[in-house]
Amino acid sequence: MLEKIKISSEEIHQYTQMYNIILVANVREKTTSFVDYEGTSVISEFLTLNQYELIIETLRESGFEVHSYFDEIDFLRDCISNNFFKDRHKKTIVINTAQKGTAIGRKSLIPAFCDQNGLWHTNSNAYIVSLTRNKYHCDSILQANSFPITSEYLYYPTLGWFLGKKPKPSERVIAKLNGETSSIGMDSNNIFNYSESRDDFLEHLASTYNQPVIVQSFIEGFEVEVPVVINGNEIEIVLPVGISIDNKENVGDLILDYNTRKNLKFGFYNFEEYSPEIANQLAICTKQVVKLLGIEGFGRVDFRVDLDGNFFVTDVAANPHLTLGMSFNYAFTENGMNYKNMLETLIAITISRYRRR
Repeated sequence: MLEKIKISSEEIHQYTQMYNIILVANVREKTTSFVDYEGTSVISEFLTLNQYELIIETLRESGFEVHSYFDEIDFLRDCISNNFFKDRHKKTIVINTAQKGTAIGRKSLIPAFCDQNGLWHTNSNAYIVSLTRNKYHCDSILQANSFPITSEYLYYPTLGWFLGKKPKPSERVIAKLNGETSSIGMDSNNIFNYSESRDDFLEHLASTYNQPVIVQSFIEGFEVEVPVVINGNEIEIVLPVGISIDNKENVGDLILDYNTRKNLKFGFYNFEEYSPEIANQLAICTKQVVKLLGIEGFGRVDFRVDLDGNFFVTDVAANPHLTLGMSFNYAFTENGMNYKNMLETLIAITISRYRRR
């Protein structure tokens, strides 16, 4: 895969003469003064210092001038005081992974600010970033366009079930926070056979995190993430990546819960080698999903695949993790590329996107 999007060293060298990079990222033990949950912490979304430094070092190895921030507010303040960096001799490109606090739509702050002030950035636009963080809204759009989505229900704090719709008695379900990622609020208790007695658990979960809970039919089988690179009308699948838990490729009823994600207790494998036919179907579906939703740059679509080969979209990421130990980098390495190639690709397709405008 990755047949069309190839970045030559000569092209990267040209870019290093014309563009500098600003990295805005929250970092554990460095980013301070943020609102957090009483339950599982939002720091699972933050980079470690080593991950943060590796992104900077890798971009500098490519030849880019890199400036960095631990906090969105510091970046915004410097933008305004320095006339949005317009007096610099190179054009600025912003890489943003920052999302401190608990506010809904928090990861859209930097894309919205950049778009309003003419700064180039690697994210999708603010609307798409927020849309894909709202699982129920995003899935409703996909379901209305005949994409494979499981049965879903929405539980509001204090108000209960949306439109009175709830799972059938004994239906096997999984409960997720509707506006969170990185498995915040997730552990083994979030999977259960539904009965009305479980409404107390859902009420506690929704009230603790002050947001709706999406309840989905649970699919036992395989967990697969499909990283995708979008460069205008060119949409390329990097590789369908299988997720293993406890060294099991068929994870059954296991999930990537908060502790599993935070402590990186999972692995990857090439799902294409396991099942070329299903992998091809996932690739086709992923291309259609990102095209419908309007994701730009890097994206990812996550699936559960049952033992009969049926697959269901379970999540869409407009801002997939850029760290070394995540599926995007694994997919690049399986294509004979490396971490530097991955970050260079992100920069190159961002430049291409803005040049087309």
